[in-house]
Amino acid sequence: MAFRFWKIGLHIQQHVALAVAVTKLATGWQLQRWWRLPLTPGVIDDGYIRDPELLTRTLRPWSRELPRRHRLHLSFPTGRTVQKSLPRPSMALREREQSAWLGGTLARELNMESDALRFDYGDDALAPAFNVTAVQSREIATLLTLAQTLNLRVAAVTPDACALQRLLPYLPSEQRCLVWRDEAQWLWATRYAWGRRAAGTLDDATALAAQLSLPPEAIAFSRPDDFDPWRAVSVRQPPVPDGGHAFAVALGLALGEVQI
Repeated sequence: MAFRFWKIGLHIQQHVALAVAVTKLATGWQLQRWWRLPLTPGVIDDGYIRDPELLTRTLRPWSRELPRRHRLHLSFPTGRTVQKSLPRPSMALREREQSAWLGGTLARELNMESDALRFDYGDDALAPAFNVTAVQSREIATLLTLAQTLNLRVAAVTPDACALQRLLPYLPSEQRCLVWRDEAQWLWATRYAWGRRAAGTLDDATALAAQLSLPPEAIAFSRPDDFDPWRAVSVRQPPVPDGGHAFAVALGLALGEVQI
């Protein structure tokens, strides 16, 4: 049997990096490995990589465990992204022209040089507009340099909240929003949107539901008493980790492109 590519999601957080490797079977997903990698305090500061060299040294032993045939999906902190809805131009444009127009428009709105931005966009499902996500080029470059140094084969860099969309098909039918949180933030995703709220700005889950204009019963939380993200994996050998709900973003990254 040919060796299957490992699809790996790496979620780099403030104090820990969580990683999941899965392979695709005819009947679903199979877990290959998971990792919990503690990070030295100060390496990551509010999503920004302060010490790339130390982070590289921390991840190097992990990277050496990976097979050559792998595809890595890296997280990018949602708090360091800018999301904009830009109306479609009045005239039809070819793809390259459209991309250049969006880049110029976004740079003007943010008062930045076009070369300082990296962005991705898609059609707004509810309006004649583009949904655009932008990040600073130098921060993406730091991530890609890290991956290159570790001989990691990067397939995509995805905002961490956006990765939760990949788990939406596994929610109960009455729920349409998935939330993951740590001590600093709430990450959320619905079919058409995703985002972040700082933990200090919300008192509880009811307040989050109100901000998202959703009834509380429509929201699932990745936590022990609610949604188990590992239900997306049909073959769980080795066993899933303790505190497995914390791996929701890493697992969503590993599963790849959103299919809803």
